[in-house]
Amino acid sequence: ATFPGNNARDGHFANTRSKALGSQHLLSTPQEHSNSTSGTFGYLGGRLTIPGTGVSLLVPHGAIPQGKFYEMYLALNKAESALLPSEGTQTVLSPAVSCGPTGLLLCRPVVLTIPHCADVGSSDWIYQLKTQSHQGNWEEVVTLDEETLNTPCYCQLEAKSCHILLDQLGTYVFVGESYSRSSIKRLQLAIFAPTVCTSLEYSLKVYCLEDTPDALKVTSPRDAGADWPCFPKLLVLR
Repeated sequence: ATFPGNNARDGHFANTRSKALGSQHLLSTPQEHSNSTSGTFGYLGGRLTIPGTGVSLLVPHGAIPQGKFYEMYLALNKAESALLPSEGTQTVLSPAVSCGPTGLLLCRPVVLTIPHCADVGSSDWIYQLKTQSHQGNWEEVVTLDEETLNTPCYCQLEAKSCHILLDQLGTYVFVGESYSRSSIKRLQLAIFAPTVCTSLEYSLKVYCLEDTPDALKVTSPRDAGADWPCFPKLLVLR
C-alpha cells in the first residue's frame, strides 16, 4: 500500500536534514524468507513490514526521486550472525535489523520501527542507536536526547518500540546502558518440548529471550530440537 501522507507529517519530514550519500556501493536485495521482506517503491512511497515482529520500514511520499523505482528490503539478523555489540555495561534492547540497499539517494528520511524490551518507565537508561559497518564493527549513531542538527538521524521512543528517521539505510540495533540498579529490561521465557514422548524421561528446553515480538520468531522449535513451543511466560528482570 502507498502512503501519500498528510501536511503535518510531510512538514515534519521536510524539517529533518537529508544528506546525499555519494557513490556508496549498492548492496543487493537478500533472498526473501520468513524473517525478511522486500518490495519495489517509487515516488509515492509505501511500507515494508515483517509480520509478527513489530519491525517495519515506512518510505514516505517523496522520499524516492520522481521517475525512479527502488527495490528495497527489510530483514531481521539472528544474534549469532549479526555479532551484536557488547561493551561494558551496555545491553542489547532490540533485534538487529537491516534495511537497504545501502547507498540509495533519498530525498526524505525513511522511518524504521523496531521493538525494544526496555522499561521506559525507569529513567535510568542511556539509550543509543548503533549501526554495523561493512567491516562488521558496531559504531554509535546517536544517543537519545542528545540529537542535534548535525546528527544523522532522530529517534522517537515509545513504550515498546522506537521509531527512527533515517537518511542512510543499513543495519541498526538499539542498545541501552544502565547507570543504576533501578533500570529494567523485560525478558520472557520460552519453553520447548516434543509432542511425543516414548520414555519416562521428558525433556524440556527453556530459553530466556528479550521480550520483543521477534524473539520467538528467530528462535524456531527446530533449533530447539522440539516440535512445538508452549506459550512464553513473562519474566521482568531488574
